[in-house]
Amino acid sequence: MKKRLKKLAEKINLLFFKKNEHDIEKVVLERRQILSYDLDKEFGSVVRYGPLKGFKFTGSTWWAGPERGAMLLGLYELEVLESFKDIPSSYNTFINVGAADGYYGVGVLAGSLFSKSICYEISEAGRQTIKENAALNGVSDRVEIKGAANKDFYKDIDKTILDHSVLLIDIEGGEFEIVNKETFEAFRKSIIIIELHEWSLSEGKMELEKLLNDSRFTHHVTEFRTGPRDPSSFQELKKYSDTDRWLICSEGRPEVMRWWRFDPK
Repeated sequence: MKKRLKKLAEKINLLFFKKNEHDIEKVVLERRQILSYDLDKEFGSVVRYGPLKGFKFTGSTWWAGPERGAMLLGLYELEVLESFKDIPSSYNTFINVGAADGYYGVGVLAGSLFSKSICYEISEAGRQTIKENAALNGVSDRVEIKGAANKDFYKDIDKTILDHSVLLIDIEGGEFEIVNKETFEAFRKSIIIIELHEWSLSEGKMELEKLLNDSRFTHHVTEFRTGPRDPSSFQELKKYSDTDRWLICSEGRPEVMRWWRFDPK
């Protein structure tokens, strides 16, 4: 592993000298994957810090290979994790649209944050990984796995559940297609957190304005953005170089990510 990291460091130095941006990104991604693999092996694929502490991943890295290191340290989307802290215990169901590998959908159960979760995931490989992670963490009976969510997805969920749920949506710009005034009305008593991708759409600004307008009668909105990390606070990272510690923190975003949280009025 150390020899591979050394070779990658030499590649990065050469690429920066040549100023080839595409190749730099490719090598940095490879470096992040290796670092995550290293930490995953050391941690036994178990999240060691944060609200999802104790959540165990299967060996599959279908979705979150380069991000695995940050997840194990409880740093991945730290702002979302922090937002869970003030959610009342009466909100006992977690609904995740764009559940990927179940990091949230299964992780919140492993971390005892919710009693049940409903995971919507368009990818068959993703749904299978969620199933495997749920079984590994002993929560299969509390996870409901569904396919893609359309704009009427909530109509299949009992109203008593909708009234006591937290809805997290992360579908790479698709949030503007499935969330509307009716969605906010259906979840008028619950909390909605949406990862925003307006920058990926030609009319992203207009979509944001519509989202705010659709929510104005039922919810208050607050915004949070990707904030600072402190990789030096982890004893496990003391052996890594400065560059490697920060690469472990990286989520590979194209820009500073932000979320809107909608709380009931």
